[in-house]
Amino acid sequence: MIMKKSLVIVGAGAWGSALAIALSDKFDEIFLIANNKKFISKIGNKHPALTETFASNIKLSTDLSLIKNTKAILIAAPSYSFSGILFSIKPHLNSNHLIAWATKGFDPNNKCLLHETFQKILPDYHPCVISGPTFAVEIAKKKPSAIVVASKDHNTQEFWGDAIQTELLRAYKNNDIVGVEVGGSVKNVLAIAAGIANGLGFGANTQAALITRGLAEMTRLGVSLGAEKITFQGLSGIGDLVLTCSDDLSRNRRFGKELANNASANEALKVVGATVEGLNALKIVISIANNLKIEMPICDQVMAVTEGKIKPADAVKELLLRKPIQE
Repeated sequence: MIMKKSLVIVGAGAWGSALAIALSDKFDEIFLIANNKKFISKIGNKHPALTETFASNIKLSTDLSLIKNTKAILIAAPSYSFSGILFSIKPHLNSNHLIAWATKGFDPNNKCLLHETFQKILPDYHPCVISGPTFAVEIAKKKPSAIVVASKDHNTQEFWGDAIQTELLRAYKNNDIVGVEVGGSVKNVLAIAAGIANGLGFGANTQAALITRGLAEMTRLGVSLGAEKITFQGLSGIGDLVLTCSDDLSRNRRFGKELANNASANEALKVVGATVEGLNALKIVISIANNLKIEMPICDQVMAVTEGKIKPADAVKELLLRKPIQE
């Protein structure tokens, strides 16, 4: 295994920390950038959501100027901070930098896909998204996983495909950045629906129906935005959807289970205690779908539940009572 010189990961949350741990054997140094020194002091040598400690070559810092000493910059922060991070790193960039992000979701500030924000703020760089069915806890434990690296630029795609792949993390390359982003965003909304169904005591039949029909919604939206249909049959589509809908390691699923107990969206957020990307993406997904006249009934019902307009059990009935259609 050829070691690369250094990597900067912007975002020291559970996901950024897990990636740093997983990639610690691939780089001489990994700089894990947090947004304040108090957070660094709090977590010490281990993120509280993970059981693994940081290797000696993982350095925590708040200093974004460290970017100047590396070629590789990986953003692993919530979608709401994505545009702000791009503006923050911009003064430190040079022409040699290769930038990717492992953030899932739409940009709530600009109401668009993340690569669109990226191209507006950093037009001289090639966008690259890293996504797929991966929980931070399992990535940190270095359990076998697979992930997708999507970019239209061949050199960027090759670099990050090689940088991310380890003995236990398999990287697959893809040119369809729109499809990979849509899959990584919409699956979080659908996982809220799966959590609601589970919290109501419904079984495997219901979950299978939600996943299958949710995939249809995700695909319709993605294709209408220019994605390739086949992308949604892969890791960043059905793969990520099944994972996020099926396991309580998913914050979005746990959020849905709280809603099923008639908690408000704010109450459910407090219980989860972390970012719920599906909630952040929900209004944007519905807005885009309405503008494109795309039917997304599951997402519509999730929106109605989070806004307190309908009880969770009634939302499921609304879905079941829809007029039969051709599959």
